[in-house]
This record gives sequence, C-alpha cells and structure tokens, in this order.
Amino acid sequence: MKLAVIVIALIASVACAPTQRALTDDFDDFVALLPVDDLVNLALRYFLTDKEVQDAFLYLQGEEFASVWDQFFALNEVLDLLNYLEDAGVPAYDSLNAVANFFGLTPLKPSVRSLRTGGLNGLLQEALALLPNEELEALFDEKMKTSPEFKELFEKLQSFEYKKLVELFENSAEVQALVQKLRDHGIDVDYIVELVKAFFGWK
Repeated sequence: MKLAVIVIALIASVACAPTQRALTDDFDDFVALLPVDDLVNLALRYFLTDKEVQDAFLYLQGEEFASVWDQFFALNEVLDLLNYLEDAGVPAYDSLNAVANFFGLTPLKPSVRSLRTGGLNGLLQEALALLPNEELEALFDEKMKTSPEFKELFEKLQSFEYKKLVELFENSAEVQALVQKLRDHGIDVDYIVELVKAFFGWK
C-alpha cells in the first residue's frame, strides 16, 4: 500500500522519460506495471460524474492553490531535487510545467454522479485498488539491488530535508487550507504523511 501511494505521487514526473538506459528506464519498468488505461478511465469517470472531484479541479485552478504551488516550488530543497532528476535524464520540469499549463499555474522553468463514486477519497481508494502492489514492491527491491542510479535517487530522497516541508506547512496559511480541504473530503492526510515519512525514513 505505501509503495502504491508513492508510485501515484511520482508517476507524473516520469511520463515523458527519454529512452537511454538510465534512471528513466528504472521508472519505465515501474510504469509498465501500472494499469494506465484503467487509471485514466477511472479519473475521467470521477471528473465527469462526481461533484466533489469537479470542485477539487476548480480549486486547483484557483488563487489559493496557485499560492501553495509557488511556495512549494520556491523551496531550494525541492528545486535541488528537480535539478537532480533533470541531470539524470528525467524531464521533471517539462512534466510539471505540463501540469502548470493545464491548471494555469506559474511555470517552474521557462521552457450528473455515476453509480459508484465517492469523492476524492473514493477516487484515491479505487486508484490504489487498481495497482499491483506485490509486483511493485518486488520490482522496487530488485531495483535497489541492481540499479545504482535508482538506489542513488532513493538515497537522495531519503536525505531530503523533510523539516523544510514542516516549516512550509507551519508558516503558510494556504498550505494549511489545502490540507484542511483534503481532510474535509475524507482524505487521511496524516496517514499518507506517515506512510511517506516511513518509506523514506524521514524524521
């Protein structure tokens, strides 16, 4: 489960990866395990039929989330990680700028309800249920043993200054409002945070 949450969070960063054998190929191996068509169809179904998801989409286009976006990507630690991914051949800026363009956010670098819907939490739970958890975890273990590039990335993520994110949350009314909105919609933010912290060994 915890690896599945991490995979969903990272998938946008690897969608346009180049073909040379490198860290991008490790990511491609993970993506190859994902039921991408099913996930896309699930997201579209919720977007077209679930008012809570539609409201969330509107929120992502609003000023409050734009402020959260700007503050998060102003952190030097986040920019260092993006630059690391770029150096490794992962088009992190291009992928994130595609998101920025879609929602009308600041670019990071110049360059009717269905029979089964459940809001944001329902979308998250159904998406997680589609993922092949055992295969993803087995592939993760294999990559840690056989791919120096993948192992180096994971170790870099483990050394990320998590306290900077804590400081951002404590000092940003917009970030706090975003977290509260997620909680109001039934997303167990604290549980997800603890999963991510445990996965990377952040303290």
